[in-house]
Amino acid sequence: MNNLLIGLTLFGSLSMRTPNDIEFQDTPDYEVSIGVKNKNVFLNRQWERQDGLNYVDDEYWFKTEPGDFYFKPQYVNKTSRDLKYSKLDTRYKKDWFSLGHTALMSEDITEQGLSVGIHNKWKINGTLEFESKFDGYYFRDEVLNVRRLDLEEYLALNWKINEKLTLSNILDYNDVKGKKYYKFKVGVEYKLGD
Repeated sequence: MNNLLIGLTLFGSLSMRTPNDIEFQDTPDYEVSIGVKNKNVFLNRQWERQDGLNYVDDEYWFKTEPGDFYFKPQYVNKTSRDLKYSKLDTRYKKDWFSLGHTALMSEDITEQGLSVGIHNKWKINGTLEFESKFDGYYFRDEVLNVRRLDLEEYLALNWKINEKLTLSNILDYNDVKGKKYYKFKVGVEYKLGD
């Protein structure tokens, strides 16, 4: 059982805010996020209330890395952004750089595109680490003569409190299928197993 938990981290965050709509000032907006992750798995569910409306957002992915390649199927359903898609990334990777092909499936439409990524981590000292991820996707539809660049950017400053507990400051920016959204939050991560 302990082998299954190697590198698996439980994470979560909570945010409360004043609603934009004055009609809902008595019921604060919130976002609760909980999930598990390691370098090859990410499972996340978020419950959100905004201006009196409730949403559930899901994101799941799995990554396998045979040799210098990686394959990453991903499912995203962001009801808060009216955005639902599945994606399959197949890329060549070398150190911090990756280049490859992405298929994006949504609303019975499959788009094929070029993908590029830059992922890196820097240890600042024994307790601080900075993580940066950038992924760009170029899609082109010859029939509709449409070109689109999707972006995913992620920055995190992680403060290791002890061997199991980490506090993270996260900036997550996305521009997918013309829908832009970002989050800045503070989260807590707890490492399961050894």
